[in-house]
Amino acid sequence: MKLNISYPANGTQKLIEIDDDRKLRVFMDKRMGAEVPADSVGPEFKGYVFKITGGNDKQGFPMKQGIMHPTRVRLLLSAGHSCYRPRRTGERKRKSVRGCIVGMDLAVLALSIVKQGEEELPGLTDQVHPKRLGPKRATKIRKFFGLSKDDDVRKFVIRREVQPKTEGKKPYTKAPKIQRLVTPQRLQHKRHRMALKRRQAEASKDAANEYAQILAKRVNEEKAKKSELRKRRASSMRK
Repeated sequence: MKLNISYPANGTQKLIEIDDDRKLRVFMDKRMGAEVPADSVGPEFKGYVFKITGGNDKQGFPMKQGIMHPTRVRLLLSAGHSCYRPRRTGERKRKSVRGCIVGMDLAVLALSIVKQGEEELPGLTDQVHPKRLGPKRATKIRKFFGLSKDDDVRKFVIRREVQPKTEGKKPYTKAPKIQRLVTPQRLQHKRHRMALKRRQAEASKDAANEYAQILAKRVNEEKAKKSELRKRRASSMRK
């Protein structure tokens, strides 16, 4: 079985192959999301803790979280489900997926390092791949740089340098558009929307009151007509 080990803190990953089934016993019958100590995998993994994030069986079918089964099953999947990408709006499809319980029929098991051990793993924990893109959402930029609400987020956007394909042109920088940024213009739009809602509510309330008054007036007129008709009939019968 192959182990695809990733280290999210450094942005690195490495694929290793283990032929000895006894070293893999610690992963058997564990579910996706479980944290497993990796001491039995090899002496170089002493002190490491791995988290099972997924895997593929020998035919290439991926593991799906929430399917409590160690084998392959066929499920009716729709938009929003993992292991399926709909091609049309509202499309559903029955597809084969692998359960979330680890078994020996897996070809690749995906793991991520939760806790680092005593020794460095070459090509995994000794290298650092810097992130190509920084955070885009305003709250995540504040969290990344430890900013307060009073600080201007626009000054802390991470720009990246772009090398133009044509020769002779100077390199330039690009920055992402900040998402969920609260600006005075956005607050103005919000106030405008709220004012429109209030105006619509008041207009509908006034229209309802006016309708109720007209309805009451017509009901009273009908009652007056009926009472007048009764009086006429009564007076004609007396004669």
